[in-house]
Amino acid sequence: MKYLKWKIAVPPKFNKIPDKPGIYILSTIQESDQKYEVKYVGHADNLRVRAEEHWSKNESNKKLKDHIAEKYMMKFNYSLIESKEEREGMTLYLLKFFTPPFNVDFDKDSPPDKPVVKCTVPAVRKYL
Repeated sequence: MKYLKWKIAVPPKFNKIPDKPGIYILSTIQESDQKYEVKYVGHADNLRVRAEEHWSKNESNKKLKDHIAEKYMMKFNYSLIESKEEREGMTLYLLKFFTPPFNVDFDKDSPPDKPVVKCTVPAVRKYL
């Protein structure tokens, strides 16, 4: 079985992020307990370009842009996944698992007591 191999980039050191497709998690460290909290989950055809877009002035997600502007210690965790179907499926799974606050309009119709679902894309199960 193949598992996700996560790597970390701490902004602004994006030159170490490969120009490859994958999924990513943006998280910040909490002052109270020094643990990281997942704030945003996404996927991209080019992880380096997407990371740079998040930290640019053109970031369209206002909550995320404001949080980044506050200079919170954020990290960019990423894992390479070639298949678009697998990236989308894994992103859906991570959204259901973490329910990150900065993913706008994520699954508005889900009832709050809905359990974490297994990914509906069978190919993604090989990563879990």
